[in-house]
Amino acid sequence: MSSLTKKSNAAPRFRQHVGFDNLPAGDSTKNNTSSFTLHVKHQGYQPSRRSRTFMVGVDEHAYSDYALVWLLNNMVDDGDQVVCVRVIENPIRPGEKSYQEEARKLLQTIQSKNEQNRAISIILEWAVGKLHSTFQKLLHLHQPSMLVVGTKGRSLGGIQGLMNTRNSFSKYCLQYSPVPVVVVRPDDKRLKKKEKRIHDPNRQSYAAMLAHNDGKHEADSDTSSLYEMEKNISPDEEAHRVAAAIGLPAAFDPTIKPYEPKKPRYRRTSPPSAPSPTAAGPSSVSPSRTTQANESGDEDTGEEEDDYEMEAVPGDQLLAANGRKKSALEREQKKRLHAMEVGEAAALLKSGQSGKSKDSDDEDEEDDT
Repeated sequence: MSSLTKKSNAAPRFRQHVGFDNLPAGDSTKNNTSSFTLHVKHQGYQPSRRSRTFMVGVDEHAYSDYALVWLLNNMVDDGDQVVCVRVIENPIRPGEKSYQEEARKLLQTIQSKNEQNRAISIILEWAVGKLHSTFQKLLHLHQPSMLVVGTKGRSLGGIQGLMNTRNSFSKYCLQYSPVPVVVVRPDDKRLKKKEKRIHDPNRQSYAAMLAHNDGKHEADSDTSSLYEMEKNISPDEEAHRVAAAIGLPAAFDPTIKPYEPKKPRYRRTSPPSAPSPTAAGPSSVSPSRTTQANESGDEDTGEEEDDYEMEAVPGDQLLAANGRKKSALEREQKKRLHAMEVGEAAALLKSGQSGKSKDSDDEDEEDDT
């Protein structure tokens, strides 16, 4: 029977890459932090366009380990990069190398937290300096997509909360971090706070709030119009506003109708009617009748204008008619020119024949002499 054997020397999952040690150089600068950097990559690590970078703060407290485990189990995926920052405010003595061994042990502990065997890249920044300023420099250096920090679980409000902002690093990150921040709270603290909130006698439930209004919500009451934040508009008006905001063409705007030109109707006023001749002559027309006709002319013109209505002709028909007239005039001119040329040719021919007859008469006269 074959027996199963287990290899004792398993190949390491992470491979060490290039690291940097800037602690002996002294104080940090704007573009160079005073830190000892260790970098390891998983064997199957392959970065892509979708790869992300996360930064997490680590120290000797238990809530820091909880934040790291939460990040590795819930947020990190294959191809991502995790930057772990450990800040020590006490300066290191010249020639001291014990921090390198501590950093390597911390890196091994971080690797062991990767229980789901994610193909990730881990960078450990073992920095020396002030906590707040060092984190700000490392944030600008690595440009992470998210900053994850732990918390003790104490929530102070009022003046105590304002005074405790300087001592609470999680509150400082929430106020001054240039990237999104996730504050991970331990489960025992969170469940304890939730249970306390449930048993609070002053806490009102949704059913209790509805009981004060006879089971009716304020938005469903008669005064619900006071809570309307947006005016009721028609669907066409809403589509018009959306098209204007996005910059869509006019075809997507239902309020813009296509232009349909109407045919104009021209009216021509009738010429003034001449007075009918009578036996008495033009002097027999009384001036009073003419003034009355002039006064009532405003009313009569409207009826006469209605009688002389005419419709407009489309432009293409007018252009075609003008073209036909122009071509007819050109043909008429050509006919006239042709007739003139024929007449001139006949006159020249006639004049040439008469000149020849005169020359023959002169020759006859010379022979007689």
